[in-house]
Amino acid sequence: MKVPGYWDVQPLDKVTDFQEGPGILAKDFHDSGVPLLRLRNIETPTVQIAGCNFLDADKVAAKWKHFALREGDLLISTSASLGRVSVVGPEAVGSIAYTGIIRFRSASSQLNHQYLRAFLSSGVFVEQAERMATGSVIKHFGPSHLRQMAITLPSLNEQIHIAGVFDALDDRITLLRETNATLEAIAQALFKSWFVDFDPVRAKMEGRAPEGMDEATAALFPDALEESELGWVPEGWRVGRLDDLLVLQRGFDLPSQDRIPGEVPIIAASGPSGMHHETMVQGPGVVTGRSGVLGRVFLEFGPYWPLNTTLWIKEFRAATPCFAYELLRLLDFKSFNAGSAVPTLNRNHIHGLAYLVPNRACVEAFEGVASMLHQRVKANEQQAQTLATLRDTLLPRLISGQLRLPEAQALAAEV
Repeated sequence: MKVPGYWDVQPLDKVTDFQEGPGILAKDFHDSGVPLLRLRNIETPTVQIAGCNFLDADKVAAKWKHFALREGDLLISTSASLGRVSVVGPEAVGSIAYTGIIRFRSASSQLNHQYLRAFLSSGVFVEQAERMATGSVIKHFGPSHLRQMAITLPSLNEQIHIAGVFDALDDRITLLRETNATLEAIAQALFKSWFVDFDPVRAKMEGRAPEGMDEATAALFPDALEESELGWVPEGWRVGRLDDLLVLQRGFDLPSQDRIPGEVPIIAASGPSGMHHETMVQGPGVVTGRSGVLGRVFLEFGPYWPLNTTLWIKEFRAATPCFAYELLRLLDFKSFNAGSAVPTLNRNHIHGLAYLVPNRACVEAFEGVASMLHQRVKANEQQAQTLATLRDTLLPRLISGQLRLPEAQALAAEV
């Protein structure tokens, strides 16, 4: 790699301290104790403890205390998600990272710790790791590969500023994603309040004004419940079937070799899976997994191509797109798995499920509110993607000295 003459380039193991987590048998897992971090715990910018395993504290002290994590430690996976770095926060101090996770620390006064995080997140590091990784399907690398890699070292002042550009972009992306999580939660909470818990109806039964809605919207809800085969439901709302609300249809084949880059998102059972130049379904639409991955639900406002591993809503009957999206998110698809080796969903097994069919005016009122929330989510997703693309473009050029800081800071300020 050609870098400015006054920069240094050092072997990675000369300026960093890295250590792969220990292999620990499942018999040592407990329900409480010292957290044992797995790959799912390092999927976010900051380590998440939720869902981890635990180890006996006495056994950790005897065998694994030298693996204990410190605040600020940087964790990466040895496979798959190269370029994704998770930082150890206060709540994860003392945890143990499982095998398959490598912990990094700066071990030199020449290396700024935040610059190390930016380096490990950059294409410069990822490209080196991919060249050395082994495995035909999922690439693996480890400490032996890291010892063959190098890191560029600008002056400490430049390292701090490069890390600052990275942090500024990364913080904006994180904020947009956190905002989206909040907006999604608001839409789902509203759906449950109106159509699961019947809060507006219960409020009117008690002589109170329903919370969070104007008088016109409140007037759409009845002021009494009546008994039905589904239990007590709002008066006048009928019990029907899922296919009274919506009709699901299998998606369409689109082999990889037939895909032509374009503006139309391809939706697989696991989520967005690239872009294509041709539209198969006009939005707004809702898609969920049919084969391979069950239980994830996706809302698209524009045209899209649902793959044959999915089910998409061919017809909205009593439901509207955002209503259908929230309704399907609450359905336990995995309990209808009809496959033995590969999880599979037969739409006919759920079309006949008993469902409440609400007053159409209430459904449309919900659609009006939820649509605005989800449109905001889509706009935030696009902005986050633009920022991520800019970050991933600027960072390797900054770290290799091909781009000067003032230029990078100006580009970042334009987005």
